Amino acid sequence: MRPLARVTVSCALLLGTFLFLQLRSAGEAVPIRKPLDAFPTVLGGWQARQGTILEADIVNILKVDDYVMRRYVDGSGRSLWLYVGYWATQRKGADIHSPKNCLPAGGWEPVEASRLTIALPASSAPITVNRYLVQKDREMQVVLYWYQSHGRAIASEVAAKIELVRSAMVHNRTDGALVRVSSPVSGSVQETTDRLVEYVRTLHPLLSEHLPD
Repeated sequence: MRPLARVTVSCALLLGTFLFLQLRSAGEAVPIRKPLDAFPTVLGGWQARQGTILEADIVNILKVDDYVMRRYVDGSGRSLWLYVGYWATQRKGADIHSPKNCLPAGGWEPVEASRLTIALPASSAPITVNRYLVQKDREMQVVLYWYQSHGRAIASEVAAKIELVRSAMVHNRTDGALVRVSSPVSGSVQETTDRLVEYVRTLHPLLSEHLPD
């Protein structure tokens, strides 16, 4: 599909999603299973060192119902950041904010964008995530993110919107989450990506303890 056609389809889908959710505003918000702040402070070889509490005005803009933003450090002292935001409903103006918009707004310019398939433990199917290489001044970061919807990892914003409409029509549910892990580049970009992948492999099985299926 050509870029212009892709943008047109995406815009039409977003508009259709907005109108559908506004017209069908009934339905219960889906409560989270366990608060995200209860996420383990030790994940594999990573230890939590710092948590962030967002300012009230930022929470009001995001309209997020629960979140965790925390820095983890491995045995070599290398840091990564975890952010998980959960929306119990995406009606009445609440919507998951894409990192494609939030990162540039924070001064991070995209250098490279791709998709990455991550093999999970044998009992789980692989997941596909977005991989961003971003830069601010002389600092570079690798960012992995995806949308978590009813036990499924979805990389594409368009696919996530389609699933949102389908779930609203079939199940009268619009809950969902954004999962993002990021790290300053330490060593090479590939080495940094590999570290994040290993972290995601440890993290992913725990999401179902907190997020509704």
